[in-house]
Amino acid sequence: MACNNYEEKSDISSAPSKQKVTETNDNDPPPDGGWGWVVCLGVFMVNFLTVGQQNCAGVVYDALMERYSTSRGETAWVASLASSMMYLFAGVGTFLAERFGSRLVVIIGSFVSAAGLLASSFATTIAPLYATYGVVWGLGASLGFFPSLVILTKYFKRRLALVSGIALAGAASGTLVYGPIEKLSPKFGISTTFRILAGLQSLMLLSALTFSPLSSVTRRNQQSRNREFDLSFFRSRAYIIWVVAQCIFMVVFLVPFVHLVRFAEDKGVTKSSASFLTGYSAIGGLLGSLVLGALCDYPQFNRVKVCQVTLLCIAISTPAVTMATKYEWIAVYAFTLGVCDGCYEMLLPVITRDIVGVKNVGHAIGALYCLMAFPKTLGPPMVGWIFDASKNYNVSFYVTGGVALIAAIVMYTVNWVKFNDENEERIMRERLLPYNETSGSNQSIQYT
Repeated sequence: MACNNYEEKSDISSAPSKQKVTETNDNDPPPDGGWGWVVCLGVFMVNFLTVGQQNCAGVVYDALMERYSTSRGETAWVASLASSMMYLFAGVGTFLAERFGSRLVVIIGSFVSAAGLLASSFATTIAPLYATYGVVWGLGASLGFFPSLVILTKYFKRRLALVSGIALAGAASGTLVYGPIEKLSPKFGISTTFRILAGLQSLMLLSALTFSPLSSVTRRNQQSRNREFDLSFFRSRAYIIWVVAQCIFMVVFLVPFVHLVRFAEDKGVTKSSASFLTGYSAIGGLLGSLVLGALCDYPQFNRVKVCQVTLLCIAISTPAVTMATKYEWIAVYAFTLGVCDGCYEMLLPVITRDIVGVKNVGHAIGALYCLMAFPKTLGPPMVGWIFDASKNYNVSFYVTGGVALIAAIVMYTVNWVKFNDENEERIMRERLLPYNETSGSNQSIQYT
C-alpha cells in the first residue's frame, strides 16, 4: 500500500464512524519508551534465565546421559518435557497475567522454577527428573516467560519488533553464559550444577519487580476480570493457519538444539569443541533477534515472509549439515540455526499481535504456545529413538528439514488471507506514522 493512499486513509480514521475502530489504540496508547525500556530490560533478564537455559538442552542432555547411563531416547524426554511444559502452560500464564498482572505471576514463576531445579539436584535416577525438571521447572519458566511477552505489548506498539528482538537477545546471552555453567557437571557433579542453576533462576524475582503495570491497563483489567475467557480470535482464518504452521514446525523445532552437540561428537569432534556449538548458535541468535527485529519494524519488510524465509533456511541447512566433513561447517550451521531461531522466536508474538490485534493478544499468544506444546514434546525423543535404531543422525536431520519445509509452505498461505480491516489499519498506522505521532499523548500515561 502506498504511503499517499495510507495518509488519506488515516485522515478518514478521525471521522466519527471510525472512532470505535481506533479507540483502544489511540485513547490509551502504549508509551513506546520511558519506563518501557526498564520493562524491556526486565524481559531481557527473564529470557536470559528461562530460554537461555532451555537452549542449552544439548549440554544438559550430554551430562545426563553420562551421569545416568541411559539411552538417547530416554534421556531426551527430560529436555523435551521441560520445553513442552513451558509451552503447555502458556495459556495459564497469559490468562493470569491479564487478570492479576505480569509482576505477580512472574514472581510466582521464579519460585516454582527454582524449586524444580533444586529438587532435581536430589535425583539419583533419570525418572524423577521428568517431574522435577520436566514439569516443575517447565511450569515455573512458563509463568515467567509468557507474562513477560504480554507486558511488552502493553508498553510498545510501533517499536514492538525491535524491543522483542532486544528482549529475545537475553535468550542468546543466557545461552552463552549457561553453556559454561552447565559444563561444570563433570567437575562438581550434576547435583551441584542443578543447585547453582536454582540460585540463578531465583533472580527472575528481580526482573518481575520492574513490571509496573500502566494505570490504563490496570483499569481495563479490573473491568474485564469477570468476563468469560475470550476465544473469538479462533474465528480468524489467518490465526488458524498461523497456529497450524507453528504446530507442524514444533515437531522438529528442538531437534537440532538437543542433538547437535552429540551429532558433532559422533562426527569425531572433541567434547570441548562440540560444546562451543551452543555458543555459536547463541551468537547467531543474538544477531538475528536484534538486527532483524529492528528491520521488521519497517513497512518494507513483510513479517510473515521474513518468518517463512527463516524456516526455509532451517529446512535446507539441517539436512545439509549431515554432509559436513569438517568442524567449521558444523559451526557455520550452528550459527545459521541461531540467526534463524532468533528471528523466528522474535516474530512469533509480533505476528500474532498483527493478526489478532491488541485486545486479544495476551490470550492469543497463550493459546498459540499451548497448542505448540503437544507436537514439541515428540521431536527430541523421536530423533533419539531413530538414532538408537539406525545408529546415526542422518535420517533424523532429513526428517527435520522436510517438516520445516512443510511448515514454511503452510505459513505462506497466511499471505493469501486478509486480516480484518481494523488490524490492517492499525498495522499501517503503527509502521508508517512518525514516532512522535504514535506517542503524542504519552505524557498522560501513569505507572502504578
